[in-house]
Amino acid sequence: MIINDCEIWFTKLGRPNAAFNKKNPTWEAQIRTTSKEVKKQWEAADLGVKAIVPDEGETYFRVNLRKKSIKEDGTPASPVNVIDGDMKPVDPNTIGNGSIGNVRIFQYEYPKEGGGVGKASVLMGIQLTKHILYTPKPRDDDFAPTTTEVVPEENAESENKSKSPSPKVGVDKHDDEAF
Repeated sequence: MIINDCEIWFTKLGRPNAAFNKKNPTWEAQIRTTSKEVKKQWEAADLGVKAIVPDEGETYFRVNLRKKSIKEDGTPASPVNVIDGDMKPVDPNTIGNGSIGNVRIFQYEYPKEGGGVGKASVLMGIQLTKHILYTPKPRDDDFAPTTTEVVPEENAESENKSKSPSPKVGVDKHDDEAF
């Protein structure tokens, strides 16, 4: 089944996410829409739609899709296929929130605990039609660019011997005398 024109959020497609299942990590993506008509189509397809009412902004509907990285028989599963409109591969780590695309899923029925039948949806592929590039934000405690002095090893030994050792940061020379 292909779900067309989805907003794509929170992808974990480059490397499976082990946060919820360490033994069988999953590739993941969230699809979103603000359309009530699309929401009804997704519900009719048994996609497990949730309505989200943010503090600011418009109400939206989301579906979380996953694919296990290990099959039932214990063999590795193939990763989620990510392509562009020209059918060329896309690095899944470059998908930014709000990208638009078509999502291919596989659905199957399974017996529910306590009786009844459920329907599972497995994320199989994404075709990006609007690719918002993900740019990682630097951390607050990250290093800043600086220059690096490169010294050949034979010169480093004589250079290091001529310098006195660096003082210990935060240690007062009188601290050890107090004991």
